[in-house]
Amino acid sequence: MAAQLAKPVSTLLSGILLALLLVTGPATAGVPQDEASTERLQQMTRAYADLVDGEGPENPAALAGEFILLSSELAQLDRDDLAEAGRIDYDILDWVLGMGIAAAMEDELTPYELALLRHTGERQNPEDLHALGLQEVRRLQREMETLVHSYDAELDLAEFLDAARTDERLYAGSRRELLGQARRTVNLIQSEIPTLFHEEMVRRFQIVTPGDSEAPGYMAWYRGPGRGRTAYGYVVLNPDPAQVPLFVLDALLLHEAVPGHHFQMAWATEKADLPRWRRELMLTVYIEGWGLYSESLGEDLGVYRHPMSDFGRLNLEMWRAIRLVVDTGLHAFDWSPARAAQFFADHTALPREQIDVEIRRYSDNPGQAVAYKLGEQRILAMRARAEAALGPAFDIRDFHSVLLRYGPTPMTTLDEIVDTWIAAQQTAPDA
Repeated sequence: MAAQLAKPVSTLLSGILLALLLVTGPATAGVPQDEASTERLQQMTRAYADLVDGEGPENPAALAGEFILLSSELAQLDRDDLAEAGRIDYDILDWVLGMGIAAAMEDELTPYELALLRHTGERQNPEDLHALGLQEVRRLQREMETLVHSYDAELDLAEFLDAARTDERLYAGSRRELLGQARRTVNLIQSEIPTLFHEEMVRRFQIVTPGDSEAPGYMAWYRGPGRGRTAYGYVVLNPDPAQVPLFVLDALLLHEAVPGHHFQMAWATEKADLPRWRRELMLTVYIEGWGLYSESLGEDLGVYRHPMSDFGRLNLEMWRAIRLVVDTGLHAFDWSPARAAQFFADHTALPREQIDVEIRRYSDNPGQAVAYKLGEQRILAMRARAEAALGPAFDIRDFHSVLLRYGPTPMTTLDEIVDTWIAAQQTAPDA
């Protein structure tokens, strides 16, 4: 999902910031004041004004002199004297401006590394991502084998994957049947949401299928609600039932609907105290990391009621682990599309047509696919840290409120938010 930044800008704010940035002493003293550097400062200033759309800090002068690197490093900001809410906004600024500066660093970042930076908010090493993907694939393969062997110790996982991919009993017989099953699943999920979340959504969503000519080929996707208070969000299912195995439907709807994309995006949209740019920021690592994390909540919500549904959960998680391997393979290690597709087929029960769609997607949008697993792992690590620190005092509903409170947020900032919350909980009078 591409970042959507709010416009138009505040002319006054832009002018104040520009003047301050160009005349400030110590923090900008080391910056060569040639024409190119001056233009860079102007671009950064305009980017900030565009970003906040007039909703920046109460004292714009607080930003003066905070830009300290313009050459071989990403833009950084000194946050020591900023309030908590300020740090959150400044981290976004740091990340967005870093995109522009990194784009000019051809000797520092390859085009693929820049794409990874845009989608994850941090510099990434493709070799490390590839290794992490292979590690996750092996872990999930062991879990799949354990599940399959619990029913028949002689079953071969590869044969089981092929059978699941082609067994007509595991697919809806019609579009209507697929929609009916999806709506029943969502009703079940929504009935259990209060066990894991304090928040309730005002905005509703509908599950629909598009016309065949409108479908991009994905299993499902989400379209967020509009600006009207009664506007709907839409979970769009592929109109071809043969492309949506019923055994992945539970995990798929947890990701796309509730408590995944619709819950997160609608909740942020309803929060009047969030700046508009933050409500609408499409930060892949947060949004898709939240979606994948939401799939794991199906166990707590009682959604995975059938062994094949649990197998479907593992299939979708395997899908996201494979993305780490395949995306880096295609863009950093000279993998062919055929090799990437075969790796997919060897480890999941996804339909062959879906695999082909995925490979084309990764080829066209480098780096996006790896953000899912990276975001999910960071959120899971935050949860484990909170559970270990708070013990019996840990409340999953409070934790989820903390994750959602500020809208899409870089993972480094979300780590800081969670750690601040943990410390506050530990020092609370009734802790």
